Amino acid sequence: MLPPGNDHFVEAPTLSYLDHMRTQTHRRSVAEKEAREAEWAAQDAGAGAPQASVEPIPLDVSNTDEEVFDSIGMVESTTEVGSESEYDDPFATVDQSELTMLDGDEELAESAEATIDWDDYLFEAINQLVPDTVPKDFVKKRRMQVPSDSWYPFKSKEVIGSFDRAIQHWWEELIRTSFTVLDWLAHCGIHAPHNVSRRSRENIRKMLDVELRQTTSVFKNECYTLSVAQMLSHELSNPYVHPHLEFYPEECHGRGIYRCTQGSKWLKHLSPDLRVQMFANNKKHFYIFEPAQLITGEIVVPTFIYKEGLELYAKCAIPEMVEVPCQTSKHLQIHSALEFDSDLLVPINVSKFALTYDEIDMGANGMLTSLCSNQLWEIGGATTPRPLPNPWRIRAAGKVIRHMPINLYADDTSGNLSKRWNKHISFYCTLAGLPPQCAKMQYNCRFLATSNQAGVLELAEPIVDEINDIATNGSTAYDPALEEDVLVMSLVLCFQADSPMHAEVTNTFVPNVCLNPCRMCSLHLAKLDDKRKKDYVRAFVHINSSGDHSPVPSRSWDDIKTQTYQLWETAQDGVKCHFENGEKERGIRDTTNRAFVEIIQDKTCPELHNDVKALAEKDVERLFNSMLKLKVKYMTHDFMKSLKPPQLVEVLAAWQAFNVNSLNIESIQSKYLSSHFRSLVGKDFKIILQTAPFVLYRFMNESQITWWNSLLTLATYIFETRINNMSEYLHDLKKHINIFLCHSIRRSAQWVNKPKFHMLLHLPESIERFGPACLFSTENFKSFNSVLRTASVHSNRSSPGRDLGLRFLNFDALRLILSRARICNRQTNKQFYAAECVSQIFSQNCLIQKSMGYNRCLLGSSSSFPTQIPTPLTKAEKVPIPEYFNQFPHSQVSQVSQLRLSDKDVLRKGFFCVLTPGGDSSKQVIGRAESLWQIKQPHRTRFVINLTHFCKKGISRFYRMRILEKTGSHDYYSVSDIKACLNIQHDCNSGRCQIIPNNGSDSKKGEGAPPANILVHSDDKQFILNSASLHSVVAHRQLASFHLEPISPLTWKSAIAEGMKEWASSTKARQTQKEAAASKIAAVVEA
Repeated sequence: MLPPGNDHFVEAPTLSYLDHMRTQTHRRSVAEKEAREAEWAAQDAGAGAPQASVEPIPLDVSNTDEEVFDSIGMVESTTEVGSESEYDDPFATVDQSELTMLDGDEELAESAEATIDWDDYLFEAINQLVPDTVPKDFVKKRRMQVPSDSWYPFKSKEVIGSFDRAIQHWWEELIRTSFTVLDWLAHCGIHAPHNVSRRSRENIRKMLDVELRQTTSVFKNECYTLSVAQMLSHELSNPYVHPHLEFYPEECHGRGIYRCTQGSKWLKHLSPDLRVQMFANNKKHFYIFEPAQLITGEIVVPTFIYKEGLELYAKCAIPEMVEVPCQTSKHLQIHSALEFDSDLLVPINVSKFALTYDEIDMGANGMLTSLCSNQLWEIGGATTPRPLPNPWRIRAAGKVIRHMPINLYADDTSGNLSKRWNKHISFYCTLAGLPPQCAKMQYNCRFLATSNQAGVLELAEPIVDEINDIATNGSTAYDPALEEDVLVMSLVLCFQADSPMHAEVTNTFVPNVCLNPCRMCSLHLAKLDDKRKKDYVRAFVHINSSGDHSPVPSRSWDDIKTQTYQLWETAQDGVKCHFENGEKERGIRDTTNRAFVEIIQDKTCPELHNDVKALAEKDVERLFNSMLKLKVKYMTHDFMKSLKPPQLVEVLAAWQAFNVNSLNIESIQSKYLSSHFRSLVGKDFKIILQTAPFVLYRFMNESQITWWNSLLTLATYIFETRINNMSEYLHDLKKHINIFLCHSIRRSAQWVNKPKFHMLLHLPESIERFGPACLFSTENFKSFNSVLRTASVHSNRSSPGRDLGLRFLNFDALRLILSRARICNRQTNKQFYAAECVSQIFSQNCLIQKSMGYNRCLLGSSSSFPTQIPTPLTKAEKVPIPEYFNQFPHSQVSQVSQLRLSDKDVLRKGFFCVLTPGGDSSKQVIGRAESLWQIKQPHRTRFVINLTHFCKKGISRFYRMRILEKTGSHDYYSVSDIKACLNIQHDCNSGRCQIIPNNGSDSKKGEGAPPANILVHSDDKQFILNSASLHSVVAHRQLASFHLEPISPLTWKSAIAEGMKEWASSTKARQTQKEAAASKIAAVVEA
């Protein structure tokens, strides 16, 4: 019967999909849907061009299923148009069919997973509401409409808006910008459809086949990691990365070293299986340890492949053919273990290679492949054969091999913005083949894994396993330069971390209070009390009893692995002290293996004991450190705490008056540095190093100034970013390390308790292997921790590894598409590029680039400088056009405020610089900029600087630096003749500059308040060249031109003797103070 007040029949609500299928509403909806599909099919059978979307036939949905639709939010809102209700839908006018993720494609249309439509939404909702399981074909999918490909691979520009959070959640830089990515997208008419964001990101991941790898650690913790192979493939196809990549090490002969490719590790010290395997010439592939014939007919065996300048070379051995008794075949022999610098190797340009191994014809002896029985023998040590051809030739299967090492970094980071509770262990990496200006960009820093439950070795295990697989078998990727698929091989060139993390990864002790304070050499103590003996102090600074250099033997990775396995065997006897004593004796501690040793020695848990035993039988490697499988601030604290309050007032004033020009320091937070000197970070210590002579020396005695001066000189070598002559640099670096250590020990031998002082002795080895120290500094990666903290805000607190992994995976997918890389659609197996409209979102918008950590200004070529910085001139800067420019009658002359000379150097009035007029280095000019001018001519524009001249004088006895004196003359020079910008400070010591109250300050006492006192310079005549500057180090050093003698053996002996006495004296003084304090307490108690 009909209910009162209604003129149509209303069915009762259904709870089962079977009952729903029997209703008239369902049958009517099916009929209408079939009619629509028939009409769409008719349209598709017409012209091939995309058709306009068909007006959807309205469904007559009665109240029968109102409960179902209301439960998933699909009941039509009754809010009036124009209201600001939270239910307003900005996409109400957009056809819901347009809210699918991917653009139309014949194969994509067949994939149920490639679309997002309301049928899927309804299907999922019904499954949640009804007691029976709904079959998948209950809701049939209609054919996807094919729109314009202007926004391919996205369905439309609206869908791109759903990815704005993939940017906003990572890059905190956006918070400081004037508007967000969402604002920018809205400005372009792109609005985010909130109801498709999650499914859109899932579909794009499926299309690109990017995956989050899940593994279970040996301690049953779930670990989620991004694929290293996929990361390498994406970076190779990225047009913003590939042009800057190098795939071969470089031989620079120690000249102009500034990037990882020029270090000896990649060039000389990789094992044969891990070094560059092949090169191509005339469409032929030549491999190392595989005979090849030159165009001259000579047969050689390449062993190293490298670049020198723009040419590619191979270091080759000359093989010998040796008769084998009673055999027709012969032995093809070369010397074994040939080093890169061996005299037995000959460098040959690859253009001279003619025939590959299988093409070499030995005349009457037949083909070389048969004559040598496909074996290459290495003689000299143990005679061993190498199989021919090179196994990598078989793996490559005709593809070019790209060598792409990575720099891996691990750190414990905070999971919240307060930077507290460092519970997350995270892994990042960069490509070692990138130049430093690219590697430092957050855009090129790649996230791999994080976890707040698994330890560093647990999290490293899946990463190490994948890298080993890539190093052994390679991974296929597309190279846009060759326009073909290539085989990528990779390895960890350098692992970077803080000291505790390094100790865990390298199976060594944390080098603080332990018997083995160095992980690079075998420095060892029998007991801690031995630190107070001269023998240990001498070993600490690598000298013998005569004062001569005597290094402690180095550790090797192979020895550490062998000793780790030996300790496991020692633990099997069940005596705990035997295992622990073995650790101390060898200086080895494997945290993974130690945990299993504790289990097998715990008699109360036989079940766990049996589990470990079973694991040892099944996969013994998992009982050890996973890295074993991998193929391979004190002086400031000491001084600042000694200053009295009146002296701190002078320190604040001196810091405020310090000239920061040409130091890449925007400002000095003097109150912060003086108040928080116990908790400063790396950039703060760099400021102190460059300012100490002009701020702190006035409060030091002669001994302290000498000590600090040795540190400042050493710092200029350590922070050098480009090494012009490696052999000279290493010689000077070792000399200044010894000078600093000698002064440190002389002040007190107690400094041997600081292992980082000892590590300075190993710094030259690392610089020789990897290049300038800035290349393996952890500061570059630490800046990426803020990205992780921002991304973790909305993650699952109990297990954020998966959430964070997916977020970075989504970002990587978006980064890949916006970069317009060549991408493979894994659902259709077709290659495609993103549409121009999509790629322009990144390529033409500096805000988007900045938000994703990309800074194209760092990649500017030197030919684009100098350039004018468009800033207005102040009234004080403006001057009339000088008569000097009358010689340019047909030119437009104008004064400019600032010029950019390079990506790091800026020039404006008051800046000091050194010039070489006409490029003549013998006529160097030092001066201060008084004004800058632009001369515009019909065919070119050039810049001119008006300089006040300064001349060099002697060395200041107080600052230990070069004096510069103003001459009063001035002249005009071309800006292109500027060699370097200089940091020069006023000579306040000889000028007797006074500190006076600042009348402009108010009563505020916060860190941002004006200083209460200011330093006023007494004249403008005498200045000091700041030799502690970490900018333009070589120019400052050459202008200073003073020489320090190395430490002699006798000086070392006297320094150690004095340092031991000072240590004993200070120890006795502290003991006396403690006894006096204890006596006072006892007297008070008795009273």
